[in-house]
Amino acid sequence: MTKVAHFALKDGGTVPVEIKHRKGARHLRLSLGLNNQLVASVPWRCKQGDITRFLEKNRAWAEMQLSQAPRLLSLEEWFERHPTLSGSGDQFLVSIEQTNQLKASYRFEKGGADIVLRLPNKSESLSLALNRLVRRFAKDALPCRVAYHAKRLGLNYNRVSARDQKSRWGSCSSNGDLSLNWRLVLLEPDLQDYVILHELAHLTEMNHSARFWSLLETYDPDLKQHETVLDAVTAMVMRVGRL
Repeated sequence: MTKVAHFALKDGGTVPVEIKHRKGARHLRLSLGLNNQLVASVPWRCKQGDITRFLEKNRAWAEMQLSQAPRLLSLEEWFERHPTLSGSGDQFLVSIEQTNQLKASYRFEKGGADIVLRLPNKSESLSLALNRLVRRFAKDALPCRVAYHAKRLGLNYNRVSARDQKSRWGSCSSNGDLSLNWRLVLLEPDLQDYVILHELAHLTEMNHSARFWSLLETYDPDLKQHETVLDAVTAMVMRVGRL
């Protein structure tokens, strides 16, 4: 059961609080969500008064986390700062244009070095149209990159999907289905490959044991560097395009 409340900040503003009552939970826990909201996980029968006191007790932590959290960015804002998309091991320079066409589309130019994102100028919401188009590009690009690495490594998988996960870059099911976060196309090609190789390694080792990391290192000898860089950018990139 989830309820939404609001927490008053010292500067006079407020922030949403998702209160999640969980069966079997014994303690109250507070975290920061990717929409820069507070998330309070509490025991099933926890009283509102106890939750209020818990939030107040953790005010200093909450205010600090909120002040340090990357802000939410639309894709338009992201491309103004980072005008690139990654696919097929390459990085393409992005430009956005509005056209009279009825449907959004993308096309490559300058010998495949640039990608033009073409949006109908009669779209009800250009932000929504851009999100959908970039996610379509991810659905085209990510399965192709998985297929390339799987063939190179002699691996067999079932299906690949590009989804809008809340916090995970990817997952691999026991039947060989790979699910990848569409925001992988916003990363540098080597980081995108690292995540794909990470999930492909799970086809052999469905865990994070020493055997898994040893196998992944044979797939990506620079895994430690890639893991460090990915950790550094995850909080920022995961907040992009959350309409």
